[in-house]
Amino acid sequence: MVKLEYFTIGTSSHVSGLCHSIIRGEVFTTCSLGCAYCYARWYRGSHGSPRPIFDVFRLIKALGKLVEKNIPVAPVRFSALSDPFQSPAKITLKALKLAYKLKVPVIVNTKLYPSEKHLKVLEDLASEGLLVLQVSITAEKDAKEVRILEPLASSIEERLRLVEKASEVGIPTVVRIQPLIPGLSDRNVEEFLDEIAWAGARMVIVEFLRVERENFEFYKRLFSNYSEVYSKEWDSYLPRTSNEETPLIQVPLEYKLKTAELFAKKSKRRGLAFATCKEGLFNLHEPKTIDCCGMSFLEVEWTRRPTLWDLYLEAYEKGKARAEDLWERCERERLLCGERLKLYPSWLSRSFKAHEKRLRSILKKPELIEKLVPVLKYTDGHYVINELFN
Repeated sequence: MVKLEYFTIGTSSHVSGLCHSIIRGEVFTTCSLGCAYCYARWYRGSHGSPRPIFDVFRLIKALGKLVEKNIPVAPVRFSALSDPFQSPAKITLKALKLAYKLKVPVIVNTKLYPSEKHLKVLEDLASEGLLVLQVSITAEKDAKEVRILEPLASSIEERLRLVEKASEVGIPTVVRIQPLIPGLSDRNVEEFLDEIAWAGARMVIVEFLRVERENFEFYKRLFSNYSEVYSKEWDSYLPRTSNEETPLIQVPLEYKLKTAELFAKKSKRRGLAFATCKEGLFNLHEPKTIDCCGMSFLEVEWTRRPTLWDLYLEAYEKGKARAEDLWERCERERLLCGERLKLYPSWLSRSFKAHEKRLRSILKKPELIEKLVPVLKYTDGHYVINELFN
């Protein structure tokens, strides 16, 4: 039996600073899809044969007790480190049915086309306003390299069909371009977004590629003919580690800004909401009333933890903001922070308190905030919108 704390994401500058929900409905010990860029390997090791994690039922029941008492909960993410619909997915079916029964809101993220039984329970959850479905798609359907990077995932065509079918039955569906890979995801932006919009998605979320330094040459060989960004120096993903020392690198900020702006503009033109994931490019998020996960599509009461998004909103709305304004907003919006955490069981409040402590630490380091949220600039004791992003 695992402790319920297992189902919360650990602290880090990126997660504690930028992620609204840290509850992960992990149903498998690992993932069998074998995606070349898989971030989960850094946390749980290499791919392997998945085993079910039956303690996920305890998680859902514990959250269900809070819902029964009219205490709002943050949505459960199925899943953070593995695809919930990989075979055998019986545990996922049972977990989602339990979430439906207990009225626990969920976010489901997948690269696979689910079975009809799974689709039925997803439809049931959506009928009660309890579901946001995220479908991860890295490129338009004719991109041949996808099979190299995602050998066991459903084809792009199948995933677009999933978006279409889900949208037709009223499931709020988001497409995550995760990761956005230079030379692949940005090769035919207009066609890519046309496919997403035509399928019926409501929102696009972008998260850029980050890789171990030793794996950079793999992507350079595969895509250098399509993107000159592979000839440039990539940035450290670890915000307080130099480019020379970091083991983990990400696309250069210049490329990130240009490409995210392009996707944001083209998405808006097609009536799609837009956000970035753990990139801090908040100026491009539209509409400003929606969070970066699409949780706002839920039709039940839910809550989230405060992040640097709230600091940005203070600066955006008032022209400037102090670090303390984030906590005032947290109280005003009744987010998961401070005294309000006393409403929650210790296993959950401890995790949220740990992230709050890390966020408070981040707020004392303006140079770190400017790394995590490039659109903010610290000057004269306040944060303002960086004039380069106006």
